[in-house]
Amino acid sequence: MADRKRLIEYLSNHFRYNTMNSWNRSTSYARNVKLHNLTLPREVREKAYEFLDLPEAYEGIHELIAEFERKHDYQWQVGFNGRSSGYLVLYQGGKKASGYKTKCTACGRYTWYETVEPCHVDGCTGTLELLGEEHSTVFCYPGKGTDEDADFAEWSIEELQDRVKLVRDFDRLSEA
Repeated sequence: MADRKRLIEYLSNHFRYNTMNSWNRSTSYARNVKLHNLTLPREVREKAYEFLDLPEAYEGIHELIAEFERKHDYQWQVGFNGRSSGYLVLYQGGKKASGYKTKCTACGRYTWYETVEPCHVDGCTGTLELLGEEHSTVFCYPGKGTDEDADFAEWSIEELQDRVKLVRDFDRLSEA
């Protein structure tokens, strides 16, 4: 019973943030990742702020986020939110079949053509090749809240453990 109480406490007390804007009243698990909240020496903090202006600053975190999303088969995704993008928020999403049947060998464009044939893009000399496996697109529900009205007391121990495992995984990503 103590484990159950601890799991419920963890989920109930976890920081949350809006999934879109405050007006939609939907929230999900979140982490504040603003630089001014980190305990860094002043010189390091100043350099960090300068670093944020470089596109390369985000490559590492975007790769970690992509890895997290693949691990969770895109059912769970992570994005930045807030006026200054200072919050990482856990979003719900998924994958669905795109319907594409072919892909151009030169320009990389996916199409619905079902036969091997020359690409139809002006100026492209590639060939539309049949896809070896079904192509999927990833989607996200940015305005959908997660567990905001949940009564965790009604959840099974397995459901609680699964959700805590997910949120802890999200927390580890935020700390990376």
